[in-house]
Amino acid sequence: MNIVIVGAGMGGYDMLSSLMGLENAKVQMIIDKNPNAPGIELAKTFKIAHSQKLDDINVNNTDIIIEVTGSENLKNVLKEKFEDKCTIIDSKAALLLSMLVKKDAQRNEKISKDVSIIKDTSEIIKNELNEISSSVNNIHDVSSSLLKSINLSKEHIAESDKIIKYFNDISKQTKILGINASIESARAGEHGRGFSVVAMEVQKLANNSGEFAKEINIILTKLSEEITNINNEINHIDEQSDIQIAASKKVNFAVSKLVEETIS
Repeated sequence: MNIVIVGAGMGGYDMLSSLMGLENAKVQMIIDKNPNAPGIELAKTFKIAHSQKLDDINVNNTDIIIEVTGSENLKNVLKEKFEDKCTIIDSKAALLLSMLVKKDAQRNEKISKDVSIIKDTSEIIKNELNEISSSVNNIHDVSSSLLKSINLSKEHIAESDKIIKYFNDISKQTKILGINASIESARAGEHGRGFSVVAMEVQKLANNSGEFAKEINIILTKLSEEITNINNEINHIDEQSDIQIAASKKVNFAVSKLVEETIS
């Protein structure tokens, strides 16, 4: 619709400012006796026609005339000249219209600020979630390294088991050797006393070796159990990490969708 504003004081200035933000509303001209009135100066910046005469109004191209001077005489003149050709809005109705437009503009400004806050907050949340996701990935990498170390430790323990078994075999053979030495010492009688002492020491060595082997085996068994426990805990950490990563991705998707919908 095509609009003409009559009066370019502050009322006309505010009305022109309000109407410039409306769709399907075009201000054709603003009229005032004062060529330097605020509304005239604003019209110049928008390249809107301006005049000092009512006769310059093209009624064939005007749908609404808005009078914002508050002059009763001017209102009557406008009605006499143009009421049968276009709609006349007096200063009171114009004031109400201006207030409604301003309120709507303020509401839109508030919505715009809220959208901006939501967008900024969403970006912060998104960045924090990315940090969390990155941290979880680092934990996952550490867990993988620990698992490799644990597997190597298991291999070393397995090798140690072989050594202990070999050590036990040597201990058994040493015991047999000690027993045989004792038997031969007994056969030798008086001449085998020195050999008997050696046989006893060999048996002691075999017994001590067997005990040490048992203790080492117990320690290695406990170590293997602890490694298994650690392995289970790492698997649990990996499971929780996967859950956190999945949750972060879902939140990231939701935040991105919120930002897109808010902007659009």
